Order: sequence, then structure tokens, then C-alpha cells
Amino acid sequence: MIKSIIGGFILSFILLLGCTIANVNSETVFFAVFILLVGLAIIISGVAVSGDRMRANLATESKTDKKCRITNSINLMLAAAPVLRVFLFIHSFV
Repeated sequence: MIKSIIGGFILSFILLLGCTIANVNSETVFFAVFILLVGLAIIISGVAVSGDRMRANLATESKTDKKCRITNSINLMLAAAPVLRVFLFIHSFV
């Protein structure tokens, strides 16, 4: 889990460096990357489906598959947290 947060900080630094070099609006880029990471976490976790479909998925998958799916979803959300912090910092002070 710590690796995901560190990965989020590295991703934020790379995005900030890339936006500075390319002279692009960094606020828009950070928001888009945050939405992308959260969207991927939602898709991987299976939360964006109907209740019947979720119940069918939970009934047919093994415990290891469920654990892997939830772990990957949590890691994506943790990687999105530093991106959100940098976005809020840029939005507030720059």
C-alpha cells in the first residue's frame, strides 16, 4: 500500500514536470488523471454494476480473485490520493 502512495507521488511529479515542459494547463491534466484512476478503481472493483450482477459475480468468483480485485482497486485509489492533493494545491494557490 505504501508503494501505491509513493507511485502516486512519482506520477504527480512526472505530470507536473511534463506540464511545465509542455506548457499545458496542469490543473486540467491532474483532474483528468485523477478521474481516470478513480474510474479504473471503480471498474476493477465491480461497484459500477447492478446489484443482481454484483451478487452473481460474488457467487461465482473465488476468494483469491475477490482479494486480488479489491487489493488492486484500493491500490489505484491510494495512487489517486497524491494526484488529488497536488490538484487541490494547484487549484487553491496557483
